[in-house]
Amino acid sequence: MNRIKTLHIFGGGVFVKTAVRKAHENGWKVVLRTSKRFENDIDGFNDKALDVFCGNNINKLMKKGRAPENGDIGISFSAPWILSKEIIEIFNGRIFNLHNQPLPKYRGGGGASWNILMNDRKGGSCIHLLTSKLDAGKIFSKTSFQFPRSCRTPEDFDNFSIKKATKMLDAWLDNFFKTEFPGKAILNRDEDSEYWPRLNTETHAWIDWTWPLGDIESFINAFSHPHSGAMTEINGTDVRIYKIKSFKKKKKFHLFQTGLIFKKSKKNIFIAHGEGYLVLDTDDLYPKSLKPRLGDRFFTSSKKLDNSFSTRIQYTPDGKVIKEI
Repeated sequence: MNRIKTLHIFGGGVFVKTAVRKAHENGWKVVLRTSKRFENDIDGFNDKALDVFCGNNINKLMKKGRAPENGDIGISFSAPWILSKEIIEIFNGRIFNLHNQPLPKYRGGGGASWNILMNDRKGGSCIHLLTSKLDAGKIFSKTSFQFPRSCRTPEDFDNFSIKKATKMLDAWLDNFFKTEFPGKAILNRDEDSEYWPRLNTETHAWIDWTWPLGDIESFINAFSHPHSGAMTEINGTDVRIYKIKSFKKKKKFHLFQTGLIFKKSKKNIFIAHGEGYLVLDTDDLYPKSLKPRLGDRFFTSSKKLDNSFSTRIQYTPDGKVIKEI
């Protein structure tokens, strides 16, 4: 009697349900090793063919449930750990990662915020071999697409790309479970790669009002929903801005006028800039109790800006932020 093979999932998020469903449709069992960061995602799983183990130490989790055996495969969805060479080698070249950005250009983290900051509407998702080198394994399936102009925030970009990536994952898993062949390998060339680190709103989202007009708009949009908004100060109070629109004009304001509120309407606040002005909908300004006046200035201290530029962050498996300066 043939042994029932197992799909070993590492991580969590929106793609787990698709993988579990395809595995069960093809008669495979599933082991999900996840962390406390994804606890809310696993509440709905109640299946005898699925074993779920949650913790922050991957080495301890590997000792729980079915151990990987010959013929099993592994797949990572936003795994909060760096899987060791020893764990990778257990799968003998049959462990993969879904990277919801085009490779090799977008290695690393930070997601759609980097697309928005660079005004890059070329999107993509891929499934690649998981190796000890970050996001560098051979690619076995990929999809490429263009983000529509209607996508402005990370939430917009994510919703669009997740639909494309889910369709790709569904087809790739269906083929793999039937043929146990991952597909024709596509090179993931180092010379074409770019690396972008993880971002943290509380650390990196401080607005520099001296930047060019368009860069301020893209920066604010890059930290919008589902993140907690770009940050600045007004009258000594820290505030968050979720979206803004910029307008260039021939008659420019002086640089000293940058950040000043020069006009208000019932719904909008008009902010001066050396290249034109910005329009802020009051619904996108927090806290809601804030009532800016004409002549008030949005401003970010050099200390906060210096900290945002000089600090690199990492996330622990339970979602806590570790700052590296």
